[in-house]
Amino acid sequence: MFYVSEQRNIIDIYHPAAQEYHSLLNSIGEFCEEEILHGAKRIDQEEIFPADNLVETTKRGLFALPFPEEYNGGGKPFPVYIAALEMLAKACANTALHVSIQGMICEGIRLFGDDRMKMRLLKEKGLVEGRSLIAFALTEPCCGSDAKSIQSRAVQMGDRYVLNGSKMMITNPGESDYALVFAATRRGISAFVVSTAEHGFKVMKTMPKLGFRGNQLAAIQLEECEVAREDLLGEEGRGLEYAKHILNVGRITIAAIGTGIAQAAFEKSVNYSKKRKAFGESISQFQLVQEKLSDMATQISAARLLTYYAGFLKDQGKDIALAASQAKLFSSESAIKVCDHAIQIHGGYGYTDAYDVHRHWRDARLLTIGEGTSEMLKLLIAHLALKDE
Repeated sequence: MFYVSEQRNIIDIYHPAAQEYHSLLNSIGEFCEEEILHGAKRIDQEEIFPADNLVETTKRGLFALPFPEEYNGGGKPFPVYIAALEMLAKACANTALHVSIQGMICEGIRLFGDDRMKMRLLKEKGLVEGRSLIAFALTEPCCGSDAKSIQSRAVQMGDRYVLNGSKMMITNPGESDYALVFAATRRGISAFVVSTAEHGFKVMKTMPKLGFRGNQLAAIQLEECEVAREDLLGEEGRGLEYAKHILNVGRITIAAIGTGIAQAAFEKSVNYSKKRKAFGESISQFQLVQEKLSDMATQISAARLLTYYAGFLKDQGKDIALAASQAKLFSSESAIKVCDHAIQIHGGYGYTDAYDVHRHWRDARLLTIGEGTSEMLKLLIAHLALKDE
């Protein structure tokens, strides 16, 4: 079953009376296995944006799962969304990544947008459901982790803002209908929801990359790009504050993706080790292979618990900065270790396309960089720990 017992047990901890969630997640697991999994290898090899998968994901309500019903959301607990996202990543990490990015931006709009923006974008334009897509545009050529130093500018002219600047390493701007763009204003860095069809919004060179090949990574150029005053998210000058909240949510969903990728690599390794014969017996009987499988299973379980715990805290409206950072750090680093073991267990085949194992390692590698590098998260975790003391 795609909905593994460990996921079921964790959902029971947080929602012991909610059998309906198990039925829902079983259904989502079957959908991922039957309709998403089979095309994942081709999406990676041919670098295809998973548009068809996202359409089907929209129909199944996966985008909308954790959002309020007033925005056509599913109204489900965040740990249920995390479980669904983990399974989606297990089937096709490329599909899960855009759902993750979309979810964190929608949450930012829900938290900080005014009522008019929320109804217009989340409901009417269908961002919550996935009927429209949105990208996250913070990183610039001058700065990645150092977001305070961004050079893009937004100048208010009457009831409009004029944006100029450039962004780089932005996921799927050319496939999206909107982008959440961060730019400096007279009161500090602010965030704007910009239509990608707006005059002056240009998607520039795409960048070939190691993993997540189904998601375009591109640069954006803003040249006298005008947006209405109502497209300012929240208040002027509070963009970095909003970005922190948005990225904290994103770190939980990235942790779920890391867990799903690791689970896929682990299951392939278990199956291969049972079938592969060497020296007259299955290699699953070899002590060093068992040691690797043991480490993999333990890493995945620990990552899953950290991730769902962070999701539970978010559901309770509590501060998630520490839990989200820990979950993302541990899950992404564990995914690398698990996938590396998977390649080793497969031996020479693990280095080829035969069992499609190295795809998981290549995808997992991004997770230690995007939405907070492991190094930055370690500093943040230490800062939060010292602050508590």
